[in-house]
Amino acid sequence: MEEQIKVLLIDDQSIIGEAIDRMLKPEADIVYYYCNDPTKAIKVAKEYQPTVILQDLVMPQMEGLLLVKFLRSKDCPTANVPLIVLSSKEDPTIKAKAFELGANDYLVKLPNAMELIARIRYHSKAYINFLKRQEAEALFKAEIMRQAAYIEQVGKVTSAASDVERDAFQPDILVEVAKRSDELGQLARVFTNMVKTVKTREKELTNANTQLESLLKAYGRYVPHEYLRFLRKESITDVKLGDHVSKIMGVMFSDIRSFTTISEGMTPQDNFNFVNAYLKRVSPEIRNNYGLIVKFLGDGMMAVFPDGADDAIAAGVSKLKQVEEYNKKRTENGYIPIQVGIGIHVGHMMLGMVGEENRMQGDAFSDNVNLTARLEGLTKFYGVSLLISEQALGNLSKADKYQIRFLDRVVVKGRSEPISVYEVLDAEVDEVRFIKLQTQPDFEQGLEYYRQGDFNKAKDFFEKVLSLNAADKTADLYLSRVNYLLQNGKPDNWDGVWYFTEK
Repeated sequence: MEEQIKVLLIDDQSIIGEAIDRMLKPEADIVYYYCNDPTKAIKVAKEYQPTVILQDLVMPQMEGLLLVKFLRSKDCPTANVPLIVLSSKEDPTIKAKAFELGANDYLVKLPNAMELIARIRYHSKAYINFLKRQEAEALFKAEIMRQAAYIEQVGKVTSAASDVERDAFQPDILVEVAKRSDELGQLARVFTNMVKTVKTREKELTNANTQLESLLKAYGRYVPHEYLRFLRKESITDVKLGDHVSKIMGVMFSDIRSFTTISEGMTPQDNFNFVNAYLKRVSPEIRNNYGLIVKFLGDGMMAVFPDGADDAIAAGVSKLKQVEEYNKKRTENGYIPIQVGIGIHVGHMMLGMVGEENRMQGDAFSDNVNLTARLEGLTKFYGVSLLISEQALGNLSKADKYQIRFLDRVVVKGRSEPISVYEVLDAEVDEVRFIKLQTQPDFEQGLEYYRQGDFNKAKDFFEKVLSLNAADKTADLYLSRVNYLLQNGKPDNWDGVWYFTEK
């Protein structure tokens, strides 16, 4: 039997309410509620408990985005209910803000009835399944706790039964206890018979313990054992909300370049298979170099390295070598190779458990995390695979272990202080690394003239680099810059720092 879908529309225009009512009325499994006053929306939602909410963005009683924020408040009964916002026009800015505040979908009203019903069903079924999972998890947790308490109790009884095995048990000892009318007395009366079944029960309990161990191992895939060691916890059951460690660490962000283009020709199942095949190859390199994967970000990931840059950069190089091998197999099978960008930074951050009591996960917090994400984004502008910050370079115990090329001194979007960024050439395939090393003296000379503001000489050297390596996107980027500066003039107080306005 299909679950009942409950739709709540919040819109001050009754004509919209009537139009959507007509669209939904033929659907037997959909119940429709209408609220024309956004100030009463939460009260109405609490009463009707919808499986999806449709909300107008322009209402005289309350600004639509503010209502989205209220509906998504963590203490609000609608915090997890799917929310489809309705707007009179397709406005990317408003749409982006609505999604940022927690909206699940965006439609221009009035939408096509077929599309609206399809989206309502999609979001409602996902929410209904979410509620079922919550209920199942709560029941499962209660059962596990009950078993754990029972096992502890049986353990005490088993200890007493060992006296029987050693012929040390004296029935007379329990005579007075057996006279009691409570559970302890009942236990004393049946103890003799229970001893006969202890061995059978022990076997059952052993199986239960095996199941519990399997459960703990399964949980370990969601809260890695490296997390437990880092947080100094013996078991996942010891982990509590708010547990954290604060220290200077290396942090890595990585992403597949042009993943959207690659995935366009794939089915959803193909996308999952592709991403999992990629992550299966590269993720072990994080653990092999003493890192912790904080979270997967679709085709990308974030990882931290408690001991700093040496482990982070070694992991980055190893990871890209795995990508190189993966690309060979992709090419052999007729697939286009992938390109991966990695950004690495070192700074102070907190790593620990966030969320709420019934749902928590590991995460890292620091402005340094945001900066690292920006560094990873810069790899596409410079056309490099592994980009590190000056802090990461300075944190290396043996910087001469790697072939490193200075790229730029920049201010990334969202920050005001400049930072030097470098390319680790060891991460590139042999042909790319060789030609970049060959052209590095001319590249560095071009950089020097660029910093001095002698753009004509800088242009000559960058053109020389590109004549030997037309694929050097960094040299091409500098050539575009000097041409722009030659045409528009050198800014006052020129210091060679470039300001990025894009992520």
